[in-house]
Amino acid sequence: MKEKIIFISIIFGYAAFFMAFIAIDHFSGSTLPAAKHGIMDLENWDFQKDGNVQLNGKWTLYPNQLLSPKEIVSAKGKDPLFVDVPSNVKLAKQGINVEYGTYKLTIRSKQDNQVFGISTSFIYSANRIYFNGQLIGQSGSPSNKPDFIAQNRPYTSFFTLHKGDNELVVQFSNFGKTPGWGIAKPITFGTQDNILRENKISFLNDSIMITAFFITGLYFLGFFLQRKKDKHLLFFSVMCLLFSFIILMIGKERIIFLLNPSISFSMLNSMRAISTVFVSIAVFLYLYFAYRKIVSKRFILIATVSSGLVLITDFLTVGFIGHASYILHSVLAVSTLVYITYIFTIAAIRKMEGSLYLTIASISMSAFVILTTISAYSGKSAFSFNSIYSLPTVIALLAIVLLMAQQFAGAFRENEVLTRKLLNIDRLKDEFIAKTSHEFKTPLNSIINICQTLLAGRRKRTIEEEKDNMQLVIRMGYRLSNLVNDILDLEKIKQGMLQIHPVPVDIYTLISSEMNFYHLLSRHKNLNIMNHIPSGLPLVLADENRFRQIVTNLVDNAIKYTAEGQITLSASKLNDNMIKVTVTDTGSGISEADRQTIFESFQQAETNKDDGAGLGLSIVKQLVELQNGEIWVESEEGKGSAFHFTLPIAQNEAVPETKKGHPDLQSGVNFSDISLSTPYYSEKIDAPTILIVDDNIDSLKILGDMLEGVPYNVIAAKNGKEALEVISCTKLDLVILDLMMPDMTGFEVCTKIRERFSMVDLPVLMITAAIIGHDKYKAFHAGANDILQKPYHYSEFMARMKNLIMMKHTANQATRMEMAFLQSQIKPHFLYNVLNTIISLTHLDIEKAREVTEEFTNYLRMSFDFQNTSAISSFKHELSIISSYLSIEKTRFGDRLDILFDIEEDIDFILPPLMIQPLVENAVLHGVSKKRGGGWIKLTAKKQSENGYYIKVEDNGAGIAPEKRKDLLSADFDRSVGLKNINQRLKHFCGSELKISSTPDAGTSVSMLIHLAEITESPTALSERN
Repeated sequence: MKEKIIFISIIFGYAAFFMAFIAIDHFSGSTLPAAKHGIMDLENWDFQKDGNVQLNGKWTLYPNQLLSPKEIVSAKGKDPLFVDVPSNVKLAKQGINVEYGTYKLTIRSKQDNQVFGISTSFIYSANRIYFNGQLIGQSGSPSNKPDFIAQNRPYTSFFTLHKGDNELVVQFSNFGKTPGWGIAKPITFGTQDNILRENKISFLNDSIMITAFFITGLYFLGFFLQRKKDKHLLFFSVMCLLFSFIILMIGKERIIFLLNPSISFSMLNSMRAISTVFVSIAVFLYLYFAYRKIVSKRFILIATVSSGLVLITDFLTVGFIGHASYILHSVLAVSTLVYITYIFTIAAIRKMEGSLYLTIASISMSAFVILTTISAYSGKSAFSFNSIYSLPTVIALLAIVLLMAQQFAGAFRENEVLTRKLLNIDRLKDEFIAKTSHEFKTPLNSIINICQTLLAGRRKRTIEEEKDNMQLVIRMGYRLSNLVNDILDLEKIKQGMLQIHPVPVDIYTLISSEMNFYHLLSRHKNLNIMNHIPSGLPLVLADENRFRQIVTNLVDNAIKYTAEGQITLSASKLNDNMIKVTVTDTGSGISEADRQTIFESFQQAETNKDDGAGLGLSIVKQLVELQNGEIWVESEEGKGSAFHFTLPIAQNEAVPETKKGHPDLQSGVNFSDISLSTPYYSEKIDAPTILIVDDNIDSLKILGDMLEGVPYNVIAAKNGKEALEVISCTKLDLVILDLMMPDMTGFEVCTKIRERFSMVDLPVLMITAAIIGHDKYKAFHAGANDILQKPYHYSEFMARMKNLIMMKHTANQATRMEMAFLQSQIKPHFLYNVLNTIISLTHLDIEKAREVTEEFTNYLRMSFDFQNTSAISSFKHELSIISSYLSIEKTRFGDRLDILFDIEEDIDFILPPLMIQPLVENAVLHGVSKKRGGGWIKLTAKKQSENGYYIKVEDNGAGIAPEKRKDLLSADFDRSVGLKNINQRLKHFCGSELKISSTPDAGTSVSMLIHLAEITESPTALSERN
């Protein structure tokens, strides 16, 4: 916005200048002699004192008549007019159409028989001059026909002036070859000496201009040939060479006629027009390559194309110059001037190198272009600046040359500084290599010694006894790994390859999750590390991984320089935009000299020169600055140090870049307007259910939309507490968990999940913006199945997620198959006993034998039923198996087995298959049958709540010894059909566990609570399927 204001101001400023000059041109008066009614009275003009005079004023004009002096004297001229001379009309035609004509001026003088002279400038487009009837000069061949020979060469002529009236006659022809006609610039009249002196000054003026621009152009062209990557040198040299060529053609003396007297009028006009266009193109390209940071590439392209269009019009009008061509060239010149002034102004405001020279060059070029442009349309003496027009151009040229010289000198000075700095860095690198070698050699030597001692094995020691040595090897390995990481980070920073992904970060949560690690770092020292960071601080906008690296490096540095005492981490709001974090220690402190260089690479405090490579604080400083923060240190020797760094507060509209995992997620979303009420449940579909947990609502919404589009059933929670509530009452296939959240971190939530679900029962995928070495260990130790770093690739994220869901479903299927397999394994002695019972009954009670056979058939059918491998069954289906089984066993055991049912009438509900029948079988085989005299078995089923059902299987059999009861649900306990399997599925589907109570010789009770929050299939549908 500021740059637009500057651009508009420059345009209005130039417009004001042009208007002012035009007003002066129109209203200005002059004290110099002027012709009146075709007569110029010079009797009172002192040529020795006052110098030459310009023959301006009212001349007599015979339009469209070529008259000789004799014809004028004989009054053959018709319809004479009094017109202003000079008359430089280029923008619009006048009322009369003058193609050729004759001027006459009577010069009245008191000098007699003295040699005088005239000097011409622009008389369009051919002329012939007579003085007192004698031909004194000619340029081209004026004619009353359009095919005349045009030439506009200036010349000087001398003649004898007589006392009294002297007649000056000027013939001219134009026929539209230029927009103007006749005498366009003043004719100078004076004594021979004065005319010669003025011509010499004009020639010297032109020569200086041409030489200055030509030599400067050649100099910078040579410079470019040595430094071809600096394209601006090429275009500056081209610009200077073209300027010298243009001055050669348009200077007052038009020196080009000295080099080529026969050059044609059309060729000269074409060369002049084309050169001015190429100058503009060279200026635009010079600005583009010299000031890339502030030049608009689009404007340069448009300006270059427009210049090319002007060039095309010049080729189309070869041989003459029309009004349109003059206007186009004028617009191009003014546009070039405005833009170069704008660029130089912006550069000066930004205090770029050479701002003073830029200002001077801008003002000088402005003056030159304004005077040149207005002079092209005005012939009055107020704008006849032939004696001064070189001054602004030379000043502008000098300013730009000095600017470039200053840039070169600055580059040389920078090279000298860089050379000294590189030499110093080279020395420091040599020291660094020596220190790094020591840092590598010392732990490597210790590792080698420990390993050689273990291999020698002269003392027979157990692994437990060698634990301390193993810990040393691990610690030294991590030390080497950290050193390598520091070196790599430093190199990435120097190469500009270190990527920063700023996201809103909760300082309190992040540092709280790291405190255990900090305590681990200081476990061999008598140090107390305190976390005094308040929980209510605003979020900071930082790269989560690099923020933790900053704090860890500062804490590690504090531990290194603090033998005992305290290290304190604190934070506070510095202002509305920044948060300040402080790491304070009570260590040895840092001297004033060391504080000046403590943040430079390879630098260390003198008190601890042999410890470390001196990279940590340098990396910390650069990481802080990359995240728009600052770092400084306050220290006092012997009392400790305090390292402070700042980070920007995350604004509400800040969009976390690391959330951009899929290109479609960002389009059309206004993040500031996102609102999501949690826990959020998507519309129910036949697909896996995924719980996503993130404290950032924007991220939660984006990820939820992405997963719903796959499609999946999505449940969204904004914190750990909400997530655990959802998990307790919902069947899930996957949990996607953000690592850093307030109140409960991802580690803590995952640990709580694993108290109820195994890694295959409910997979957990952790997502974090930061992964450092111990994060992975902590995540997997907490029970995560996988961990993924933001920003992640969409395909990688989906692949990992699908693999975890597939793993869960495969494991569940394996569990169900295991249960069905165990159920289908009818023990041979059970089969033998049942068949014997049926055979016996066929001799005693054929009806009873038929009933037992029917029950046995039903039992076998249901035992081998494929429904046992599905996820859901019904209570009635399960009860049918139990009834058949108990009927068979009742027939076998007779009065030794009593069967009791306490089941609510018409009760039916959904439950995983084979949850009750194995318990009944265990009660018969391992309870009642083991007790002398038999006993009873009781099955209870009651509705306890809307979706809750209480089931209990009890007997008064042999019971279980206490030492065996605690191992019932372990993997090593083998008792009938898998109690462990039942318990795992109960935990997974219902969120509860088997409750077992038993007393030896008194019986056993096994109960469970079936609670299903989501009913995926109705009992009616199941019965119909069966």
